[in-house]
Amino acid sequence: MNNDRSEAELVRALNRAADTAPGPDGDLLTAIGGRRRRRVRRRAQSALAVVGVMAVIGGGTAVARGSFSHRGGEGAALAKVTATQSSAGENTRKAEKLKVDIRPAAEVWPSAVSTIPAKAADGWKYRPITGLSATELLLSAESSFEKAGRLESYDTVTGKSTVLADMPAPEGVKGYFAQDVEVGAESIAWWGETPNNSDKWADFWVVPRAGGTARQIGQVTGDLADVERIGVTADSVVWSVGGGGIHRIPLNGGTPEQIEGTDGLHLLSWPWAVDVAQGRGGEDQDKNQTKLVNLETGQTAEVHVPDGTQGLRCGPAWCFGGGVVQRVDGSERKPMPPELYTGGMGTTSLAGGFGFFSVPGVVGRDARGEEVEDGDAPLAAVYDPATGTTAGVGKRDRSGGGSIGTGVSSSPPSIIYWDEDQRQVQECKMVDAASAPRPSGEPTPTGKTEMCSTTQKGGGKKFTVVNLLAVPPAE
Repeated sequence: MNNDRSEAELVRALNRAADTAPGPDGDLLTAIGGRRRRRVRRRAQSALAVVGVMAVIGGGTAVARGSFSHRGGEGAALAKVTATQSSAGENTRKAEKLKVDIRPAAEVWPSAVSTIPAKAADGWKYRPITGLSATELLLSAESSFEKAGRLESYDTVTGKSTVLADMPAPEGVKGYFAQDVEVGAESIAWWGETPNNSDKWADFWVVPRAGGTARQIGQVTGDLADVERIGVTADSVVWSVGGGGIHRIPLNGGTPEQIEGTDGLHLLSWPWAVDVAQGRGGEDQDKNQTKLVNLETGQTAEVHVPDGTQGLRCGPAWCFGGGVVQRVDGSERKPMPPELYTGGMGTTSLAGGFGFFSVPGVVGRDARGEEVEDGDAPLAAVYDPATGTTAGVGKRDRSGGGSIGTGVSSSPPSIIYWDEDQRQVQECKMVDAASAPRPSGEPTPTGKTEMCSTTQKGGGKKFTVVNLLAVPPAE
């Protein structure tokens, strides 16, 4: 084989692996790259273009979360993940007749599933944030991609929306984008920044939960502007920073101060703090959480980490990681259901102690050894460790991928949503090999090579939403 042919084939192989990564699109909820069933891609390590809160490789082989936690229209962020075979893929029985045994959320929790419009009456696009109650959702309305302009509440019973507040940019600040929103008992708060310049600057806003005029309560610079997550109490906005430490500023304005005893801590959801970073790239995914701190009471709970476990993460009720679920003290430990993907970056904690997992959809292998997928399997699943209930969410398209998103609240979200009518379309064309991406320093190849891209088509009219605040309590 001559050198030209070898180089062209290298480029072609890289392109084939890369076409699982959808590019940025203003209509995307979450990028889920469809995987064509080719042996060359089955175990390829690829870079995902993440344009939402989390991303899943088509075919359900891996998940990346938290790679794009802030707005600003800056395009795609990259997260490297390695495709990992599901335990279901070991099944060599009549795979084509097997199905993933996960019931859809609409059957498991019918009262928690609703359909809402994807746009406001004036054409601004909705982005779900979190649940306000069992029948109310908090939405942001965006005038352009990731440019939030106002907050609205949506009643899933009446189908009516109510404007709560505008989300203005501070005067004289260019390139400003509102960031994560947090709901408190009496107030709704959010923070903003200028993500496309080098300034280390952020500000904080608050509005009554019932609606009204938003107020900027303060600005911060330097390390204090490296905001991870925020919370809102009766009298303050609190936030943690990337280097650790939790700070607060009064709702009526004033000087920011660090909460005593919070060195090295990161906010999870007020009043809870943990000892692993939560945002902006987060912590080493294999690092285990070792403590859970109640900032109101000062009480610290030590996490009981099983031997050999990696990546254990805990909320106030449950811990997920390393293929197990347990209480913080190690009690009620059990393995995760095998149909859920739990490796690497494969879990997300949701509000109420629920877990959010990718569903591989792989049910076995055919006579040639190729993986066979259940095309009707959900893209992901919500898992309730208290009852062992698993509910499927998202719609898998013919490419094996699709799109799904979680709410953009600062705390672990209480809603999951997707567009039933959105689909992925792969387009391929032959180009000069010299124009195709190739590793730095490699010789310029000659000849032609195939380049493929995956884009989102259709949809944009309505979202299907699962509101976990509407899930009936366990008996």
